[in-house]
Amino acid sequence: MRQSAYAQVMRAGSCLLMAWQVWMVWYIASHEADAVEWSCSADDGCASDQLAAGAPVLGIASALALGLLSTRFLHRATPGVMVALSAFATVAGWRDALAEGQVTGDTVTSFHLFFPLGEFTVAAWLAFLWSVAGAGCVAAGWGAIVSLRRTAGLRRLSRRTSTADAVLEGWRSVGRGRGEVLVVFDDAAGVRHRVPAVVHRAALRRDVRAVFDTDRPGDQARIRVALRRRKVLSFT
Repeated sequence: MRQSAYAQVMRAGSCLLMAWQVWMVWYIASHEADAVEWSCSADDGCASDQLAAGAPVLGIASALALGLLSTRFLHRATPGVMVALSAFATVAGWRDALAEGQVTGDTVTSFHLFFPLGEFTVAAWLAFLWSVAGAGCVAAGWGAIVSLRRTAGLRRLSRRTSTADAVLEGWRSVGRGRGEVLVVFDDAAGVRHRVPAVVHRAALRRDVRAVFDTDRPGDQARIRVALRRRKVLSFT
């Protein structure tokens, strides 16, 4: 196995393990929330040595770590996925606590999500968390669409397309932060092509790849410019 492939397998495995940790921590945070016993004093405030008491803080830290690890795979969908995963895990904890009779919908608890918000009923927390999960899914979907457009992800899956490192030359603005450039690249046969394309201005500051029709590399209608991934965290 090549070093790069091995690194990706290791990263994917780490993401799965961290996703499991994120799920379990947020699940425990809500499932055991009503059983947390707090010791309070006038000088030191309130504290508890139970895992569920500190689980929200650990959950935030775990979600941030998972976000860093998974950005290479999820791209701009990462924040939404992290929010949705955390919210769904917390909902699952509450629902199981309800099913097991530990709490009822009217039980008032001081459980907090990202920071103390006050005491609310379990039913109110569930309604809030479903809203957060929905917002996370919308954000993840939007991020995925943007990422697929910027990286030409769907087009690159086609067997009729090839990719090659490219250089962008020139710039003629067409409005809204976009402009026409010449995409310069070499195809598999070593033939150099200069094909006009419209790109976003951000592409001028990034390493790019040309995504083109294998049979017609110079076809202006079929060429796309994909932004290369930024290395946020690397195992290599």
